Amino acid sequence: MPVLHHAASWTSVPEPRPQAAVRLFCLPYAGGGSVEFGQWAGLLPESVEVVAVNLPGRERRIRETPRTSMDQLVPELADALEPQLDRPYALFGYSMGAWVAFELARQLRRRGVRQPRALLAAAAGPPDQPPAETHYDAPEARLVSWMRRLGGSHGMPLDDQRLLDVVLPRIRADLEITDTYRHRAEPPLPYPVRVYTGTDDEVVSPGTAGLWSRQAGGDFSCRVLRGGHFFLHERRAELLAHIVNDLEV
Repeated sequence: MPVLHHAASWTSVPEPRPQAAVRLFCLPYAGGGSVEFGQWAGLLPESVEVVAVNLPGRERRIRETPRTSMDQLVPELADALEPQLDRPYALFGYSMGAWVAFELARQLRRRGVRQPRALLAAAAGPPDQPPAETHYDAPEARLVSWMRRLGGSHGMPLDDQRLLDVVLPRIRADLEITDTYRHRAEPPLPYPVRVYTGTDDEVVSPGTAGLWSRQAGGDFSCRVLRGGHFFLHERRAELLAHIVNDLEV
């Protein structure tokens, strides 16, 4: 079945499921793309329709300028997604994507449109706690070393300078979104907030991940999966099982 593209290419649907009970909008980590979620549809029940978010500056939007601030990205994303909020949905974000999903949820609340069934945030610290250090403006050698420690290359040869020249500007742009983001106080979200974190993630400890509870109106859980920052790949089946359970589909 062909992939469907919507809203000026902001989203793609790997397996359209018009009868699904819930749409799951998925936002990637820094440097990632919609391809990260391409196989999810085949691993999730028919009751879930995966909608992968395509950010500017990667994949088929490679010629577009990447966004570098939350205030720039989120309103554009909300504009693109509003037409697709015609049925129950949830927001899932991984690492950078978790903070984008959080701010997107608050943007949609301010607009008074249909609200998500849940916010699902993975591999990210609480948005009201700034990162301990920034990386978007780090020298190349330090940035690449940090990426190696996190395990974020996923087979990409980080010693290939030509490849780094292509991908690092996109990664820096994404990191600038989170490194320069500053949380503004608003009421907690009035629906379930589910957080997933890794046992060995050097970006966020399980205890710190639990502080997402401050953004929840009461219905909150934090699940700890074995692995590092990219348990998205290491523990995919386990993560998807938790997502299905938390969506109650």
